[in-house]
Amino acid sequence: MLDAAEAIVAVEGAEALTMRRIAEELGASTMALYRHVQDKDELLVALLDRSAARVPRGSLPVEPRARLLAVCRVMRDGLAEHPWVVGILAKGDLIAPSVLWMIEEIIANLLACGMNEAQAVASYRAIWQFTVGELVIAQGIAELARPPFVLTVLEGVDPRELPTLAAVAPLWRRARGGDGYDDGVAALVNGLLERARGQTS
Repeated sequence: MLDAAEAIVAVEGAEALTMRRIAEELGASTMALYRHVQDKDELLVALLDRSAARVPRGSLPVEPRARLLAVCRVMRDGLAEHPWVVGILAKGDLIAPSVLWMIEEIIANLLACGMNEAQAVASYRAIWQFTVGELVIAQGIAELARPPFVLTVLEGVDPRELPTLAAVAPLWRRARGGDGYDDGVAALVNGLLERARGQTS
């Protein structure tokens, strides 16, 4: 059942996944599937968990800030491997138990960097939102079948009306095409740690 569900979401996205569709793929009745899962959400959690369990932990640095950033990258790359996962997780309702080790690492290392528990939890949420947002945008760009309209607009601004945008116009295409996740999450973490230091001093 999980193999059939994963094949559907991998090609058509989570919106195409229904219990009836899986039953058709398996040549079974819809009611037979409900002997294994309670509903579509339970099936999605099982799929998410299966995908998260495949994410390799690898060797992580010892120093807390470096370890934190390394885990963020592991999380980002693991999600990027399965684009259908991003849309589900962006809704903020479901979670895969196999991903809890990453959350543990992020919170533990934020604490080791000097945050209190409330700051660490709030900072994790900011890191998570940045990561999901970056993936949603990257996924949207990857799905475009034409040159991005936004680049046409940004590169064609009138320097008399928008002189600052005109000055940076040649930089948009390169910035859009690169992988800026590491720089972005590092800047976010640095800002969060600096703010936490200011709140506790």
